[in-house]
Amino acid sequence: MDYALLFLALFGHAALWVALVNRAHGTGLARGFVHWLTFLSFGLLVAIPLLIAGWLLWHGTNPLGPGGWARLPLIVQFYVWACWGLAVVSVVVWVWRRILDRRPPAVLRSDRRRLIHLSKDDTRPAVSKDHVNHFLARLPGNQVLHLDFAERSLDVPRLHPSLDGLSIVHLSDLHFNGNVDKAFFREVVHLANQQRPDLVAVTGDLVDTDACIDWVPDTLGQLVARLGVYVILGNHDLKVDTRRLCRALDDAGMIHLGGRWMQIDADGSPIVIAGNELPWIAPAAEMDKAPPRRPDGQPLRILLSHSPDQLDWAVAQDFDLMLAGHLHGGQIRLPLIGPIVAPSSQGVRHAASGTFYRPPTILHVSRGLSGQLPLRLNCPPEVTRLVLNSPPKKSQSG
Repeated sequence: MDYALLFLALFGHAALWVALVNRAHGTGLARGFVHWLTFLSFGLLVAIPLLIAGWLLWHGTNPLGPGGWARLPLIVQFYVWACWGLAVVSVVVWVWRRILDRRPPAVLRSDRRRLIHLSKDDTRPAVSKDHVNHFLARLPGNQVLHLDFAERSLDVPRLHPSLDGLSIVHLSDLHFNGNVDKAFFREVVHLANQQRPDLVAVTGDLVDTDACIDWVPDTLGQLVARLGVYVILGNHDLKVDTRRLCRALDDAGMIHLGGRWMQIDADGSPIVIAGNELPWIAPAAEMDKAPPRRPDGQPLRILLSHSPDQLDWAVAQDFDLMLAGHLHGGQIRLPLIGPIVAPSSQGVRHAASGTFYRPPTILHVSRGLSGQLPLRLNCPPEVTRLVLNSPPKKSQSG
């Protein structure tokens, strides 16, 4: 029993400090402060159990012996009780999300995937074994050079029949920094263009280092879509010269939607597409000035947001579809447990990636293509082709 209580306390203790780190990284706080808070949190994650065990041993008490917990100072007992409570809550939430509530959202009509290992596919000359990737890419089990190509069909409740079948390729979190060679991203673009999408959306964290801004023309600049290629920035893009980055995107023919909306025409049907780079770059698009919703459901409203935490804003602004990234799927997904680290005010709620639905907004969260650290376990990079459908008509009875 004492061992079970110890494990429960340690589990709740770890959940507390990891949750704090996740939520700190989901805010718009200064990068230096967030890094300091992360260092402090992980330091306390290790230090607190050691200090408690040291105190008990100093006073000649076996931490696992009868009544060991009761000999702790009252404030420490309160902390241990809080950890027990948090552990129980965490287990209940995990069981609900991972076991009891595994139903896909009703708007997801189909979800097909195929996994491609680009570095081993000799039929794809764009990714040569001569290209240099970070040494971590060669670790057994690391999926950083794999690619999960997902095709998801969505029933959009207010989609006008004239837009039925509209296709969108969603890319996110490329993190150009040299750890993954440019050839990988060129091949991603090649695969994306093969889908002949109507529209391409790139939802932030494009470049981590100034030198890699020069990659844009040969990679993102090669994307093709008949209705345009749209992009927003993420928090990592603030690490580089953003003016130079935006010029490179513009020169490459991409449309930057940071803090604004625009209306496009799809064969006579209007689409309002907007950008939200909060909480890092203000403001979000001023949707009160956008065309109002008509009785027939038009115009379709699509939001590009780097963080899925902006879902509340998207719902309030009456968006039909929100595309986001930022979480990388957690990058490391433990067997049974799933992702642990996710920079979000919602913790790992959306780190599973994929499709979520909070009426009237469908949220699609991409696992992204790369990261600052080139390490992915049980969480391959993702490119997604979304197909939007008008909801099926209900059969008439009688």
